[in-house]
Amino acid sequence: MSSVVAKPTKWYHWFEPGTDRREKILIWKLDFFILTYSMAAYFLKYLDQTNISNTYVSGMKKDLGFTSNELSWFNTYYNIGLCIGSIPAVLLAGYFRPRIYLPTLDLLWSLCVLFIYLAKNAQTIFALRFLIGLFESACNPGTHYMIGCWYKKREIMRRGNFFVLAGIIGQATSSYIQSGLQNTMNGKRGLAAWQWMFIIDALIGAPVIIYGYLFLPDYPHNTSAFYLNEWERNRAKERLVEDGRISTQITFSLKNIKPVVFSWQLWAFCIGYCFWTLTAASYMLQFFELYLKSLGRYSISYINNFPTILSGVNLVTMLSTGFICDLTGQRGLTCVAVGLVLLAAFIMTAKGPIDNIPLRKAGYIMSGVYGCYTPILTGWCNITCGKNHILRAVTIPAMIVVGQAVVTPFQQHLFPSGEAPQYGHTNGFYYCIGFTCALIVWTGAVIPGLEKWSASREAKEEKSVEEVEFPDKEFESI
Repeated sequence: MSSVVAKPTKWYHWFEPGTDRREKILIWKLDFFILTYSMAAYFLKYLDQTNISNTYVSGMKKDLGFTSNELSWFNTYYNIGLCIGSIPAVLLAGYFRPRIYLPTLDLLWSLCVLFIYLAKNAQTIFALRFLIGLFESACNPGTHYMIGCWYKKREIMRRGNFFVLAGIIGQATSSYIQSGLQNTMNGKRGLAAWQWMFIIDALIGAPVIIYGYLFLPDYPHNTSAFYLNEWERNRAKERLVEDGRISTQITFSLKNIKPVVFSWQLWAFCIGYCFWTLTAASYMLQFFELYLKSLGRYSISYINNFPTILSGVNLVTMLSTGFICDLTGQRGLTCVAVGLVLLAAFIMTAKGPIDNIPLRKAGYIMSGVYGCYTPILTGWCNITCGKNHILRAVTIPAMIVVGQAVVTPFQQHLFPSGEAPQYGHTNGFYYCIGFTCALIVWTGAVIPGLEKWSASREAKEEKSVEEVEFPDKEFESI
């Protein structure tokens, strides 16, 4: 008597079960061309975003005669540009072809980064940081929007995570580049190491820009990508229809505003993202560098390099949570688990004695789990807004705009660089503890509850429509 042994089911998979070979090839092509560009662009964005704090502690402050709080103002002007540009940038990304639009913005912000090396005062850097934020405003939400236009609901989160992962790598790489330049290029051709940093960053952007112009596929409804055949182009549109969504060009009309404003997604995700930004976790790498510098016992290379451990924690957390969310659908529970670790990190940073260096280092490093909230919330938003592309195009950047708008004065007043590293007079880290608690509750209970309520309401509406269209359905068997 023979027995049949059931083949164990994999707990992970890249393709959804039942995907045929031709569709797998299509997905692989999309993964390669969309993700390689988006990861390179996001790497470049974070490289350019992080270099300001690395150069500040590596000679810029001294060479330009800064006093104490210029670094906080550099962040503030960047955030103002980001807030002003985000929503218009994504709406324009849905109107224009991203193959032209996104790389052009990459070019503009790379030029602004380059010009910082010529700056002689803080005011010039304020203006350039504003323009960098303005031109970078489409990178994060615009790419998430593009990913949502090509992938199914259960494919989005993993792709979004890989995209954001590149930012972590860029954040860490910036530190290593500055460290290397400090040792090899300081004083070359009459330029300080921090000036070379901005030149190198701008040069790194050139191949990314060229790649985007050549290989981005635009959207399913208007793609002319040479690497997609006719069947693949049609199948890309069919996949969205099967998922209850469509790909179409964004058109601007006042009648589209009301359903967006009164949607639960807009308000729920904006509030959730606000709670995340108000934890100030995204600034922890900068706080970590300032803490190490305040101790007066470490070299500039150590101050630039050691905090990149935080980025390593971020990378591991990002990879694991992306797969967990896609494969289990438990986005709320994942947010709660990560939030508890972040809460412990802030308690250690706030309450740990200033002279207990190992404990405070551990707190900073543990805070590296923060990064997964951005891809989880944007992916979650992509999924729940999938049937309304206008709602999706507005809600994703609105999250980032509102989040940056509230965190800009928050970090400016509660984390002024002159108060580093303890921020005792402002009690900054204690505020972070409170907002982390709010984040845990909102993402673990409120958003999942609203999602279930919305699904139940849609099911009832569909049932009532069927009853109106087919009133005699119950008598069909008679």
